Amino acid sequence: MGYNTLNYTEQGGAKTVIGGTLEIADGASVTGITTATLVNDLTTGGTDKALTAEQGKTLKTAIDGKYTAANATASTAGLVKMAANVPQSAEAASPTTAEFNALLTALKAAGVVTADT
Repeated sequence: MGYNTLNYTEQGGAKTVIGGTLEIADGASVTGITTATLVNDLTTGGTDKALTAEQGKTLKTAIDGKYTAANATASTAGLVKMAANVPQSAEAASPTTAEFNALLTALKAAGVVTADT
């Protein structure tokens, strides 16, 4: 009759294999593992903190609220602000001053170009 075990130590104790369930009882501790405290707000800082999924959802809602379907394309999924459409130039060689100014106005309105001061 052979002997099988799911959990064992090998390599002189340098490696422990858990083939079954590892249960850590209440009050026990584990050392050597990096942990992060979960926070459910957007004001707590620290490199040892992690945001909860609920705060990720809050951030996504805030970002999506800044950009609407009116200024996005399918490929940008609402995250990139788009300038208004400016018709293609009717000039064969180069756009007119009025057409160029219309383009600048659309870019400024979208916030892509800084507005005049």
